[in-house]
Amino acid sequence: MPKNRRRWLALLVTIAFSVTTLAWMQRHYGARSDDLATASPELQAVLWPVAHPVAPFHMHDQHGTEFSTEQLRGQWNFLFFGYLQCPDVCPTTLQSLAQFRRLLLADDPGARRDRFVFVTVDPAHDDAARMSGYLAYFDREFVGLTGEPDQLAALARSLGVAYAEHIDAQGVRSMDHSTSVVLVDPDGQVVGALPAPHDPARMLRLFRQLQTHRGGG
Repeated sequence: MPKNRRRWLALLVTIAFSVTTLAWMQRHYGARSDDLATASPELQAVLWPVAHPVAPFHMHDQHGTEFSTEQLRGQWNFLFFGYLQCPDVCPTTLQSLAQFRRLLLADDPGARRDRFVFVTVDPAHDDAARMSGYLAYFDREFVGLTGEPDQLAALARSLGVAYAEHIDAQGVRSMDHSTSVVLVDPDGQVVGALPAPHDPARMLRLFRQLQTHRGGG
C-alpha cells in the first residue's frame, strides 16, 4: 500500500476512534458544554468536551518503578504515545516537548514538578533499558512507560488515544498512533490535548490559557 494512502487510512482510523471514544465518555461522564462555551475558539480546539478521571492502570517506568494512576496526581502531566523505532513523528514530538519544557521552566520554575510522559505503544519491543537511553537524549526528566498490552489499552482508551500495528507489502512493520499530547491536570483528570504540529511557543500559550480557564490548576 502506498505510504500516503496508509497514512490517510491511519488518520481516518484515529478520527473514528476519537469520535467513538468521545461519544462513550459523554454518555458515561456527562457533557461539559458549559466549560467549552466559555473558552476562546483557540482553546476550544484543545479542551476535551468531557473532563474525566484517568482509568486505573499499572505500568512501569524506564527505571523499573511501578507507575499507576496515582502518579498522575499532584502535578500537570503531558502524555505522548509512540514507539522507539518511529522514524519521524516521535523524535520530532519529543524534541518539541523538550523545548516546551524549557520554556515552561523559564516562565515558572515551579513547573519542574510537572511530568512529561512517553508511553510506548510497542511494549513487546520497547523495554525499560532501551527507553531509558532513548528518552535521556531529549530530556533526562522525561518519564517512559511500558507494560502489559491490556494495561496499555486501558490507559490509551481513557485518554482517547488510538494505535495499531501495520505491516506493509514488503513486510516492514510499523505502528500507527495518535500524535496529540494529552493533558492530565493535578486532580488526575483528562482535560484536553495539544494537537500536532507541536510548536513549543504555541504549546506554552495554549497551556497557559487552559490553566487560566480552569482556575489555575
